[in-house]
Amino acid sequence: MYIIKQRAKNKIVKLSPVSLILFLAVTNLSAQTLIVSDDFENELASFWGSTPWTGISDEFPKDGNYSLRFQFNGVPEGEDSWAEARFDLGDEYTELSIKFDLYIPSNYEHRAHNAGQGWTNNKFFRLWKDAYDDSEKVGASMWNEFDNGSSQTGNNTYNSRLSLDYRVTTGTSSTNLTEDFIAQANDLGQWMSIVIYIKAPTDTTDTEFRFYKNGQLFLEDTFNNNWEPGTQGYQKGYLLGWANSGFTEETILYIDNVAFYDGDIMSSELVIFANGFE
Repeated sequence: MYIIKQRAKNKIVKLSPVSLILFLAVTNLSAQTLIVSDDFENELASFWGSTPWTGISDEFPKDGNYSLRFQFNGVPEGEDSWAEARFDLGDEYTELSIKFDLYIPSNYEHRAHNAGQGWTNNKFFRLWKDAYDDSEKVGASMWNEFDNGSSQTGNNTYNSRLSLDYRVTTGTSSTNLTEDFIAQANDLGQWMSIVIYIKAPTDTTDTEFRFYKNGQLFLEDTFNNNWEPGTQGYQKGYLLGWANSGFTEETILYIDNVAFYDGDIMSSELVIFANGFE
């Protein structure tokens, strides 16, 4: 049995010889492919840009002493809320893995405007290469969830379902909805681990997208949104963002341990999850 002391998290992890080999292989892979990261223990890292209604806070850190606080103000029915953190990775990447921890407050409610009359999509993240427009951006949004699947006649559960957002080459918007991304029964007052993997399209291959919640595959899709010749890529984006549903009362989410990787980390990360490591 081997013991590795992780100073950053102040943990001691006991590993069998086989697990040690897997752990060291994964650690080496992550170190080689890491682009940028931020645990918010100091001032914001340089890759962050505009960060409206956010700030480093000691209220709810996942690890260490600080996390990034996203304040969505309470507003009347029919009005929007907003808090986001924009980033620039400094270069274009054909494959990206985005990893972070997200805290859902106990008062989180994804409301609907008059039982479905109006937009209820709240941004979760976006990626693009250079210009924030339909020819480049891809991402995911959260939508209000109704108990019978109809935003016109169902009962509001206040849950959030998750959708992919992109525009295919025919010019139509596409989404792929998955229920209970943020569920009142299970996720309020909890931290969740998020990993987003995306591989950009080429002239002959489609975009690949996978979204993981707490180490488990939650949503995946492939789609053809190649708007220009050659291989696409991603450099800029934001986390969270505009909330079209608005929030009835001030709702504060927290993000911690943000990391961007060049390539797909999840095939190796799942080894860590399967062996009980964090």
